[in-house]
Amino acid sequence: MARQFALLRGFQRLESRRATVAGMVAVAVVAVIGGTITLARPGWPVTAVALTVSVALFVAIMFGLSALARPRPVSRALEAYRWVARRAWLRWRDITGDDVPRTPTRARAWLEAHPATGGAADQPRVELLVWIGELDAARRVARGLPVGTPWERFERDIELAFVDFVATADDDLRGVRRALEDLPATDRRIGRAMLAVEEARQLAAAGRPFLDPLVAARDTLGAELDGFLLADLARWLGGRLVVFACLTTVICFVVAGAIPPR
Repeated sequence: MARQFALLRGFQRLESRRATVAGMVAVAVVAVIGGTITLARPGWPVTAVALTVSVALFVAIMFGLSALARPRPVSRALEAYRWVARRAWLRWRDITGDDVPRTPTRARAWLEAHPATGGAADQPRVELLVWIGELDAARRVARGLPVGTPWERFERDIELAFVDFVATADDDLRGVRRALEDLPATDRRIGRAMLAVEEARQLAAAGRPFLDPLVAARDTLGAELDGFLLADLARWLGGRLVVFACLTTVICFVVAGAIPPR
């Protein structure tokens, strides 16, 4: 299902160099602290404080340097992408009352526990079915989504386009664009951002520059998204970054000889 995650991997490629440099700086700072503690030999209480401070510094340096070094077009494109993803996640929870499954095994279990009903509540099934490779089933579910309002028609068409692209590399988004034009103005800018994600996904899957559709969509979303990206990335990556910082800090202190204190 490489095409399903092409856009995510595209952003990961753009971010990897900045994250690597920021990580090297963070490791260097923590290593200096560890070396200082080794020389000072202050005992466990001060060493524990130094560990805590080092973890906090590691997280701040990695997150802060990555943000400061991120080019503006990448920031704005990533902001639009994450805003659409966040909105989809919240919608999932509103519809299902559950958390999104994090593994294919859990996705299968969720699908088995929640049979299709033939209505709007089936929409969360589509991406899970694509994820586990049940593409024909995903297409059937998408075709069965309601089309009673312009927004429902737009959602049905964009789900079908997503499934067809993942399954066959069909990049025809003309139906989605027509459905977008039928939306009222209040919904159209949201729909435009969702369409931009699909356009960017297709470009990323083809190995082409993919930022432009997302940057254009971000421009239409206005000032309400200002500051969204940093808060969203902290919420999305914060826990994993803290775990990584803890492991790296302990390793640095052990290598420096600061742990165990002498």
